[in-house]
Amino acid sequence: MFSVAVKDYIMIAHSFQGEIFGPAQKLHGATYIVTDEFKVAQLDEDGLVIDIGQAIAILKEVLEPLNYQNLDTLEQFKGINTKYE
Repeated sequence: MFSVAVKDYIMIAHSFQGEIFGPAQKLHGATYIVTDEFKVAQLDEDGLVIDIGQAIAILKEVLEPLNYQNLDTLEQFKGINTKYE
């Protein structure tokens, strides 16, 4: 197995529901570091898992809709405590 990992980050705003979260129930910011790992059983004809530039571009494309967003206002997160797991 061969793999290549790339990292990026997103900055978001959100709040938590529930008294257990104390002051985090109020709107606050968070920065998430995201690692994306590409795995293959065999390298391609150039000896690569994936072009590193392509891997970075894919990760940026996936993260872009969330970057600098207030997750509380996005439909897909309505009623969900948006925390890292």
